[in-house]
Amino acid sequence: MSDPDRMAYRHVLGTFATGVAVVTAPAQDRDGTPCVMGLTINSFASVSLEPKLILWSLDLRSDRYGVFSDAKTFAINILPVEQQALADRFFRENPYCREGDDLAFADEPLRLKGAMAWLKCSQYQTQMLGDHLVIVGQVEQFDQSDTHFGEHGLTYFRGRYGRTHSL
Repeated sequence: MSDPDRMAYRHVLGTFATGVAVVTAPAQDRDGTPCVMGLTINSFASVSLEPKLILWSLDLRSDRYGVFSDAKTFAINILPVEQQALADRFFRENPYCREGDDLAFADEPLRLKGAMAWLKCSQYQTQMLGDHLVIVGQVEQFDQSDTHFGEHGLTYFRGRYGRTHSL
């Protein structure tokens, strides 16, 4: 696909508003210390209620590809609008965190405190499609935060963050 076609295609896809989540998985930091790695995504979707399956897609060129493609367990952390800085952190900055960070994890090591909902998954299936790896997860546990109930979800539309709004 030529660059103009690629950009036009991206602009068309950008007209579809999506939610924003951070995927977390067990990893090792640069020093080899066990930690958690995060990656901001907007490619999350529900697949099935029985069994409980979700999917998300991972760019083959991602610097975090090795961790997430090999992860046998991972979590989807769905973000409220107040957590835009968290989305930015896992999109652009240091993808590692460990207990004691300002991103301290709640009772589950892959669960971010600031998430409005959380799904812990085991890798169910992967499929290479084009320039992405589609990862299907079987949901093992899920929950939503009482402290974020009723707040607006963080969205992504036309290359910018936004918020959900009820009509």
